[in-house]
Amino acid sequence: MATFSVLQGPDKGRTFRTLNEPALLGRESDQIPLTDRTISRRHAEIYPDNGSWVLKDLKSANGTYVNGVRVQEEIRLKHGDQIKIGSTLIVYTGDQSMEKLSGERIPRDMIDLDVSNVNMDSAILASVASEDSVIIAGPELAEAARAWKVMSELTAAIGAIIDPDQLLERVMDVVLEELPVDRGFILLYDKKGEDLVPHVVRYKRGVRAKKQKITTSQRIVKHVLDNRAAVLCTNAMTDKRFASEAGQDSIHDYGLHSVICAPIMVRDLLMGIIHIDSAAAAHTYTHEQLRLMSAIGQMTGLAIQNARLVQQQMQTARLAATGETVAYLSHYIKNILQGAQSGADLVDMGIEKNKTESLSKGWDIVKRNMDRILQLISNMLAFSKTREPKLLSSNLNKVVADAVSLCQKKADENEIMLLTDFEEPFPPIPMDTDGIHQVILNVVSNAIEAVPHGDGVVNVATRFDNEAGIADIIITDNGPGIEHDKIEEIFEPFKSTKGQAGTGLGLAVARKIVREHHGRIVVDSTPGEGTSFRVRLPVQELSYESEETYSTLQ
Repeated sequence: MATFSVLQGPDKGRTFRTLNEPALLGRESDQIPLTDRTISRRHAEIYPDNGSWVLKDLKSANGTYVNGVRVQEEIRLKHGDQIKIGSTLIVYTGDQSMEKLSGERIPRDMIDLDVSNVNMDSAILASVASEDSVIIAGPELAEAARAWKVMSELTAAIGAIIDPDQLLERVMDVVLEELPVDRGFILLYDKKGEDLVPHVVRYKRGVRAKKQKITTSQRIVKHVLDNRAAVLCTNAMTDKRFASEAGQDSIHDYGLHSVICAPIMVRDLLMGIIHIDSAAAAHTYTHEQLRLMSAIGQMTGLAIQNARLVQQQMQTARLAATGETVAYLSHYIKNILQGAQSGADLVDMGIEKNKTESLSKGWDIVKRNMDRILQLISNMLAFSKTREPKLLSSNLNKVVADAVSLCQKKADENEIMLLTDFEEPFPPIPMDTDGIHQVILNVVSNAIEAVPHGDGVVNVATRFDNEAGIADIIITDNGPGIEHDKIEEIFEPFKSTKGQAGTGLGLAVARKIVREHHGRIVVDSTPGEGTSFRVRLPVQELSYESEETYSTLQ
């Protein structure tokens, strides 16, 4: 497949891709139709030949030009060639049909560095030392523009991608977009710093048999690693540093006619290499492209180091968060166990002294702390895993009433009025009953703990909006209320305003379960007057990935 992009003319901005068959350029073309009135109906033709594309002029009136030179005979196109026909300027960007291998899919021994000394005689045409700063300069404006585009895309990748493997894939994709490549790969040292391991491999379809390794010169790679300099090589038998022994295979046998190999490093740390090659029949790399690849190697080193540092920071943050969570839960569980121990001591005292009052009081304390442990475990399990709710058509009023009944004893102990106001009749709605039951239990328990003892009031109501297709559960209380800018904080895990009385998981778990139902929790609160929690659930069963419900519930 060949790709042609229009840079100037009436069709500016259009891109044409052809199949592996002859194609016309002109106003009557089916493959590359152009609307420029200054070109012929059948102006020129391209056709594939031995892995590359050939252009010939079809005796057009205004002629066909490649890189400013009029085409008199058939010409083999190279990546980046500019084709001028009439007032239209087209750039040929080559055959981008590539096989892509990355990460664990690459066999460790896929890249053969000619370790058996079956060398590939090559001459270094140019070398660029790896420095902290490389200025890319070239006489051609197109080369300068290409270099600027590559650096811009790599800079964007460094800022957006934090996974090192994904970053390497993007680096190689950028190289393939801007340079002609038959085969390209990135090798990095393993964790021990001993062996080079392939991380990204790209090659044109047809240049490698299915089970054949990609072979390149060990001497080229060794030279790059030893000298920490990018090299541009071509097949020749004149360079003593790569001299081959008589009778051994030459670079022709491997098809590596033009090679650029650059070190991947940051400051003095050598991480690996980036290697590209192209058949000389298709393209011979230039000194400007060598400088570009040297800069890419340095940018890649910086990018990898940046990604690794970010991952280390994330890992450190996760460990710190885990340690903080463990410490918090340990403290909370210790308080529960201390409460249970106090109850157990009263039970022992009642048994020893045969006091029924101590037995009853101690057992009540033990049961309350058992309930706290069960609630903690239930919330931890719900918060720690993501699951798709099992939606079944159920009676919401019945589920809410059952959850409220479990909170009744706690409300009675604190002399709090717990009221209900259920809409009747209420149609069955799709929901995960266990999940919604836990939501109501958590929110109502939170409201009971928030209101003042003795004169607190908590009301639980249900409403159904048939037009919007939404079922509401409204829990209101006459507690102290919440400042507007503090509302979002109450849903943060392990952040409780109740001291030792709460885990900081109840409301976080409630919102998580509601979101799994594609619903939302709306909080309306006025300091000094109370708070209202409105749990909004869609009545239609939606796909798990859908976001339509969120917009419906706004």
